[in-house]
Amino acid sequence: MSADGSQVNAPTGEGSIDDLYRRYSGWLKAMLRRRGAADQAEDLTQEAYIRLAPLQAAGPILHPQGLLLRIAENLAYNERRRAGRERNGLRRLAEATEFHASQADPEQAQAVLLRQVLDGLPPLYRDVFMLNRHAGMTYEQIAAHCGLPVKTVEWRMSKALALIAQRMRD
Repeated sequence: MSADGSQVNAPTGEGSIDDLYRRYSGWLKAMLRRRGAADQAEDLTQEAYIRLAPLQAAGPILHPQGLLLRIAENLAYNERRRAGRERNGLRRLAEATEFHASQADPEQAQAVLLRQVLDGLPPLYRDVFMLNRHAGMTYEQIAAHCGLPVKTVEWRMSKALALIAQRMRD
């Protein structure tokens, strides 16, 4: 708002963000493509203008073209560093996984995983599963042993099997 109460719009003439974008966006994209950021040129250009806006709002920028290029190059550099860290992390994870896989018998690894999944089941489901699969009890015997209806035992067993299958896939 101006002193007389009328609304003042952002400048649209020489030096405004719109003007700078019209003038330099094509040039900036071309520069980024030539400097090895071809697949990111559009995104980096947009981000550079977003970063430039607060600086431009603070006052006129003497060399906007150079500043835009510097901002975009810094953004590209930061993206390359982030991607490199991510690749290194994935490589280290793959190496650790390969090491552990080569050290363990596949059947043993599967048994350990099943044990962990069973330990993570809620006790209501785990008890019914263990009584049936490890103690060899029928659903009727489990129902009598736990004081439950047979339908409840069946439901808990189906729920336990579904949870085990889901967690083994994950």
